[in-house]
Amino acid sequence: MLTKIELKNFKCFKDEIQFPLTQINLLTGINGRGKSTLLQALLLMRQSIEHSEVTTQILLNGSCVRLGNFVDVRNSSISRDEPIVLKYYFHEIVHPNKVIHKCMEYLLMENLHDDMVAEIREINLCNKFNLDNSVTTVQRKYLKKDNTNEYSTTENESKILGDCSLNNLIPNDSILIEDEEFHFNFLADFFNFSHMHYISADRIGPQEFYFKSTLKKFPNVGTKGEFTVNLLYRKGNDLVDDMLCRGENAKTLSNQTEEWLSYVFEGAKVEISQSISNILEPLFNTNASKDRYKPANVGFGYHCILPIIVSGLIARKGEILIVENPEAHLHPKAQSRLTHFLAKVSSCGVQVFIESHSDHILNALRIAVLDKIIDHENLNILYLQLNSEQPVVQIPVQPNGGIEEWPKGFFDQMDKDFERLFGI
Repeated sequence: MLTKIELKNFKCFKDEIQFPLTQINLLTGINGRGKSTLLQALLLMRQSIEHSEVTTQILLNGSCVRLGNFVDVRNSSISRDEPIVLKYYFHEIVHPNKVIHKCMEYLLMENLHDDMVAEIREINLCNKFNLDNSVTTVQRKYLKKDNTNEYSTTENESKILGDCSLNNLIPNDSILIEDEEFHFNFLADFFNFSHMHYISADRIGPQEFYFKSTLKKFPNVGTKGEFTVNLLYRKGNDLVDDMLCRGENAKTLSNQTEEWLSYVFEGAKVEISQSISNILEPLFNTNASKDRYKPANVGFGYHCILPIIVSGLIARKGEILIVENPEAHLHPKAQSRLTHFLAKVSSCGVQVFIESHSDHILNALRIAVLDKIIDHENLNILYLQLNSEQPVVQIPVQPNGGIEEWPKGFFDQMDKDFERLFGI
């Protein structure tokens, strides 16, 4: 699980800024203060891996985000000689008495031959091994480009780490750590940034049909939800986590998608009609009758949350789910129930990121703490504000769902409106 991200010289963040993270993270606050920038620091990794698993470049324009050229992502106040710094902190519980804390630091520079990518000039790795809750050793590896355009270790390290891969930066052999041989074979998965489900705020609306397509190596609904229907068609009979199952129907992706849609909207039926051609036609209903209707003839909200529901059901423990503005086109009650679903997903070991401006989303997460769906320590609320000395505020949540620290501007507009309307 990611425990922290640090950014420096990246877009609006010139000075180093830290974002603490937990199992489920709500990003909220003033528009234009860096919520999307934090998420883009993750999405750049995913789309770069999709482009090439072994690479020395970060793709600035791909399947998740299109950020322009290098000048667009480098902070405008720094010189061309200063790198963009992206730093990711993780931890892994290997067994009850052994926790591994790791960080990966990327130093990105301009590529003089292609301004649509960022060149990885240096990678710093740091692994702390906690045995019985005490730090026994720290292993550091430094990779830096030399004049042969290859990566090798620096500071007189004798071990060459080989190919620079975003998914596998540690060799699959063993190294000696204080007389203990520790195997790093599992780190290829642990450092896998590609297992990220992302649903952007810009989701597609109702479509009368979808083309059949082959599933990608990492099945997902697509940034705009464009692959949702095809994924339901291909994997509809796959079983989902027991903890996410509702109702008496089968525990398949198809049935549980319908169950959760019905829970959110108090009624839903979904059917994928297959023709003899390469066309898939989704049909819906807002109640249990046998009638089915084309997408344009049911509520817009159904299409907005369908990719969110499907993504949450297919996400596996250790993967990441990022959802922008889940509240779009939803009634407050539907917002609350959808958030209940996302809290349940996080309780299954999926790390969830929610970007939202809705107080209904916030309050539903607090209720999830109250109902013990998630632990209060696993809920992380980050408020980004117009304060250069403290641009990010982490707001603690109490075990009863209460919030004691309520910064100015943090979901206080209703109070201000009531004060104007009623003098209270």
